[in-house]
Amino acid sequence: MIMKKILYLIVFLAFGWSCSDFLEEDAQNLTYVNSLNDLDQLLIGEGYAIASFDECSNWNGSVPVWMHLLDDDLRYCSAGKLGEGDHKSCSAIYGWQRDPWKGGLTDDNRGSTENKAWSELYRYINALNVMLYEAEEFKGEPDYNRIKGEASFLRATYYWWLVNIYSKAYDVKTADKDPGVPLKLSPYVEDYEEEGGFSRASVAEVYKQIVADLKDAIQWLSGYGRKSVYRASMEAARLFLSRVYLHMENYEGVINECDTLLQNNVYRLDDYTLIESASQSLITSHSPEVIFSQGGYRLRYFFGSSTIRGAEIDWEGSLMNLLKPFYGVSDDLVDAFDDNRLVPDQSQDNDFRYKVGIANVELDDYSVWPPVTMQYLLPAKLKKWDDGGVSDVFTLRLAEAYLNKAEALVAVGREEEANQLWQELRRYRIAKPEAVALHGENLMTAIRAERRLEFNFEGFRWLDLRRYAVNSKYPQKKEITHVWLGGGNADLGISAGEETYVLAPYGEDPAWVFPIPAEEHRLNSRLELNEEREERKAVK
Repeated sequence: MIMKKILYLIVFLAFGWSCSDFLEEDAQNLTYVNSLNDLDQLLIGEGYAIASFDECSNWNGSVPVWMHLLDDDLRYCSAGKLGEGDHKSCSAIYGWQRDPWKGGLTDDNRGSTENKAWSELYRYINALNVMLYEAEEFKGEPDYNRIKGEASFLRATYYWWLVNIYSKAYDVKTADKDPGVPLKLSPYVEDYEEEGGFSRASVAEVYKQIVADLKDAIQWLSGYGRKSVYRASMEAARLFLSRVYLHMENYEGVINECDTLLQNNVYRLDDYTLIESASQSLITSHSPEVIFSQGGYRLRYFFGSSTIRGAEIDWEGSLMNLLKPFYGVSDDLVDAFDDNRLVPDQSQDNDFRYKVGIANVELDDYSVWPPVTMQYLLPAKLKKWDDGGVSDVFTLRLAEAYLNKAEALVAVGREEEANQLWQELRRYRIAKPEAVALHGENLMTAIRAERRLEFNFEGFRWLDLRRYAVNSKYPQKKEITHVWLGGGNADLGISAGEETYVLAPYGEDPAWVFPIPAEEHRLNSRLELNEEREERKAVK
């Protein structure tokens, strides 16, 4: 019996995914599944993308830490060998290139990397499929429901990332026709062999499965208290389900799930206006509003520092790595904190998400001679991992319930309630906020702007821009511009100029959807590839 179950993991190969030590190691582990405790340990080791600093050392891993490179909240600061490393080798992602996994934007940095997100996410899914199957042998025992619930929640999160990376945004008009990703829900090899490979389910079908898994998770986890911020809970499943519903424009579902969360008093908003020191982290695992976190903590790599505390930074690496940060906060995001005609009291001076969450750092810029002192704006909201680290790509916290519900209320015409809820959140973020009453499109625009300020560098922005573009009632599209500092004397880190890359609004440019690895199609001819991108040229 056990030996048959071990074979279920071979489905990785049937999909075309590379065989790795994981298969051998996990198969060995499965031979020792004799209790729910064994399954619980397997769930921790092979089910969770545990939030840790070390987890994100691989840029192409399962939880997409490189999402920050895509949107309009980040800009490139370094040039030549200033901070040379992963940030440079992954610059093709930053420039939305035809093959984002092949080296950088410069000719001397055209090394090839492997797109591991697809295989890693399915690796997790298949392990969870096995665990959900194995758990049935222990039905009725203590913790059976919890393990089923956690596994269902995790499978939903991984399919969420897959469908939002490799497929179009959920469009209520076309979701049932747009190709999503293959759905693999059983531990058996036979289902692949019988079908002759897996084709892509529609975006609507994948979302339907995500919703089903999250509803199961809510049911299974009911009655269990949270074990840890890094373990799934009923509240985490509800909040994530509200996010999924928001993308689907199921606004009543959003409101219902958020109401349940906001009324249970398990979590509360953290009052940023009480922060006394810029050295404090805004968001940690100890925060009363953090519900769940998993995946990488990558901000220190993006911005070249191990510790960001107000204006103080601990830099790592050789001298050439210390001269400038790799990336910084974009002017576009900075302006969003201080240029909101709809909300006159919004400013950098009174918004603690800016005062504490953005570090203004002065450094000598050695790309010119003699060196000049330059200011760099860096995200500081998560700061140091040992403050109580949480992921910068997948953290669920109560603030999202406020903004998810507020957006849904506007969509269904309950504008007075939306204004009240939005203002309630602002009282915890802004010193002495003024009462603002907006309506219709203005209200939706303001809430979306608030969402950007609240969740910058937490893995929201790219996916939010995609869904705004296809929203049936309040569509909003945006062009994104990224500037790359290229050329010059690489040994001295001297830049010879700038290269500007432009991403047209969603629907006008295929780069809003990532290419499915060609190797997967070679091994599974039923797997339809996405629209091919063109090699993006710099705009002079």
